[in-house]
Amino acid sequence: MQLFETIDRAQRIHRMIQKSATGTPAEFAERLHISRRSLYYLLDELKDFGAEIAYDRTKCTFYYANNFELELIIKVSPLTSKEKSYIYGGNIELYFDRARRLHGTGLSLLM
Repeated sequence: MQLFETIDRAQRIHRMIQKSATGTPAEFAERLHISRRSLYYLLDELKDFGAEIAYDRTKCTFYYANNFELELIIKVSPLTSKEKSYIYGGNIELYFDRARRLHGTGLSLLM
């Protein structure tokens, strides 16, 4: 579940920056179990969303220089027949019907 790990990491980074409790870049990266370079890539991604992230050398911590909030929402709902047809070009169900006829009922289509 790489998606959920990525979301969890983003939330952890956000909380630590909010609290000004990151430590040095090396310490911050170590806490996240990533390289310093990966840390800077992730910080750049947050900056792309409008976060102004600065580093305080006296306190040895990253902090937000603006009032930045990170809100991640995941919405999951079943696709309608029209959406399925659009995504799969209308053919996927036809292919699975043919496969079921050839190979029996052991195939399932999660739609």
